[in-house]
Amino acid sequence: MTIAPATTSIFLAAALLAGSAAASARTAESGGHALYRYTDDKGVQVLDDKVPPRYVAGGYEVLSRSGRVLKVVPPQLSGAELEAQQRRQARAEADRKLLKRYNSVADIESARKRKLAIVEQDMAIMRSNISSLQRQIKQEEASAARTQRNGGEVAPELLARIDNLREEVGVVRERLARRKKEAQALNDAFDRDAARYAEIANK
Repeated sequence: MTIAPATTSIFLAAALLAGSAAASARTAESGGHALYRYTDDKGVQVLDDKVPPRYVAGGYEVLSRSGRVLKVVPPQLSGAELEAQQRRQARAEADRKLLKRYNSVADIESARKRKLAIVEQDMAIMRSNISSLQRQIKQEEASAARTQRNGGEVAPELLARIDNLREEVGVVRERLARRKKEAQALNDAFDRDAARYAEIANK
């Protein structure tokens, strides 16, 4: 079927008018003629063409002239409320990572054993080093004692070696003490993860 040119022009004009009307309607709904609904200091809801600055923090709604809600601006949070929100968000993120990292409480216990085994191995090596150093100290002290019993003077180098060995023992003992604290902290962290996982896994 062939449409005559005049008829085609009529259809095009009608379509353009319809599009223009729709655009005008959208502009009227969301354009600069919006209304604002807020609550004043007496608790009364007010509808106005602007929100006084002192009420902005309390939140407000943006409405079209026909009454349709276009946007909701929530109240600003106080310092304490903001901190509480941040804590909730941090907890939610930690929970998400926990559930992604482990498939069960048994997985957490397996990870605990692996990591604590590494720490225990380190501490065993440190204890062995301390024992070895203490044996060397005893040997050097025995040599110094023999020299003194024989009426001789203990060489300064020998005394220096004994002092150095004692310092080494002190250093390794400090490292061992730190490693023990790390092991305890690691164990506590796995306790918390296991308890939290059991709490949230079935939610």
